[in-house]
Amino acid sequence: MGCVPSKQASGSQSSPAAYPGHSHNNNQHHQMTHQPTWHTQINANQEAQHPSLPPRPQQLSNTITPQPVLDTPAAAAAHPPTNWPFITRRGHVLYQGNQPFRFISFNIPSLLLLEDRPDTDGWIPPDPYEQHDALLSIAHLGGRVTRSYTLGIGENYHITGIATFNERAFVAMDHALAIAQQVRVRVVIPFINNHWGGDDGGTSDPSICTFGNYAQLAKMRNKRPSQFWTDPQLIDDFQHIISYVLNRVNTVNGIRYGDDPTVLAWQLGNELGGWKGSDPPAAWTLAMTAHIRSLAPNTLVMDGSIGGLKSKEKLCRETLTSPHGPDIFVNHYYHGGDDVKRLSKDADHIAGKHGKVFIVGEFGFAGTNVYGQMYDSIIRNTLVSGSLMWSLRYHSMFGGFYVHSEEGGKYWSYHNPGFSTGTHGFCGEEIDVMPQIRHYALSIQNLDPRATPYPVPHPPPQLLPDIAPNWIRFRGSVSAASYLVWRGTQQQGGGGVTWEPQPIGINVMDNKCSGSTLWQDKDAKPGVPYFYAVQAVGVGGAMSAWSDPVGPVWAGC
Repeated sequence: MGCVPSKQASGSQSSPAAYPGHSHNNNQHHQMTHQPTWHTQINANQEAQHPSLPPRPQQLSNTITPQPVLDTPAAAAAHPPTNWPFITRRGHVLYQGNQPFRFISFNIPSLLLLEDRPDTDGWIPPDPYEQHDALLSIAHLGGRVTRSYTLGIGENYHITGIATFNERAFVAMDHALAIAQQVRVRVVIPFINNHWGGDDGGTSDPSICTFGNYAQLAKMRNKRPSQFWTDPQLIDDFQHIISYVLNRVNTVNGIRYGDDPTVLAWQLGNELGGWKGSDPPAAWTLAMTAHIRSLAPNTLVMDGSIGGLKSKEKLCRETLTSPHGPDIFVNHYYHGGDDVKRLSKDADHIAGKHGKVFIVGEFGFAGTNVYGQMYDSIIRNTLVSGSLMWSLRYHSMFGGFYVHSEEGGKYWSYHNPGFSTGTHGFCGEEIDVMPQIRHYALSIQNLDPRATPYPVPHPPPQLLPDIAPNWIRFRGSVSAASYLVWRGTQQQGGGGVTWEPQPIGINVMDNKCSGSTLWQDKDAKPGVPYFYAVQAVGVGGAMSAWSDPVGPVWAGC
């Protein structure tokens, strides 16, 4: 995804769902192999069916299936990789072991650097809790693969100068790769961004995003952006960056990046050449591909350009035909219904004619009707190995979710497991899109979504320490559709806590912006020492363990 609004999307986020079983009226049904398992909001009576005398929170700790939660380097290092082969290529088909590997999933642009935290002005490393939430969301949806945004260039980003790097940013990448390995999600990482300024003269338009683009590398040498592809010094600088990354030893799990099967592919860049410009010179692409393979011989290489609206004419023929060229080629799709026809032509040209792997690198800015048509086409067409929707955002460490708008607020990011509209940053179609994508993500693996239960929310929610009855905030659980809030009072003399027999908050939602108050106890009485605990409720009704209780706290504080 480029940072400039260069993609003119057709369709609408309010487009009706186009898959069977949905309540929207739709005259353009298309056929699917399986009926989806629908996302349903849990009603109050359903949530209230909890034991009338709930055990204390700590007694519920074994009611969910344990899954790794990588909060610290030690936790990740304690789980070395086992039985997880590199993804390989045979012609135009990806393989995991001896099984073809196909996927439908999401881009997570803020997996390595976060741009949406309200209390900051720029991109910062996300917290490991947030990365775990993002990657486990992909796993829960059946996605199996995600793609990050590019490395950042400039102060506080990954590359701070010529041959100088920001260790804090790379430690965040360490966590991302270690967590992805543990939850079994493959990652695609692009090295460099396109120069959206367009020419050597640059631009004064402040809306043009400069994050991670190759013009910044050229500027460090006082050279023009166009020299990036041919100047020996700039070529050496970029190869040095690739070498630094692939030779880095992960500080969390001890795996050298170039030896990590978690990485499905290293991508040369993001939208290099843009939608209409020329692709990078073949000599540059072949040289960088060879350099990556020399340092990561078992990992696939993904081309950094896109086919735009005319892949046959735009994509570099020499890199497509060369056995020394990239393994995987992509295109991006933001043109609504027109994308369905273009998808088939791109697949025929890249995979059918040239025998390279073809992936939908980015896809979105439409609605469930268009999405359903695209996914049906992808599943039927074995020349397409996978698809990555734009884009997924995750829970915030301060409670609630991060939200992100595109094209001036016309489109918004998605959140797992999908919420209805009503709060800022959550688009109305999300509640339909998320179960739709889960359905197709499972179907492309030949799994029946009807027979695949929604996962138990995990990890348990975590109340933040500075709460009060009128200021309840908590870190959410992956795949939680809603939450129960439990309340207790401290026994006289500072003894134990007496918990009320029923939750005082049901259908509590956390589809709010980062740091927002998520619930208020309006019945709290002044002077009473209260304790609170929270429990997540999944889409299918399964409940997590309780959070650790927090208290005593008092009303009015």
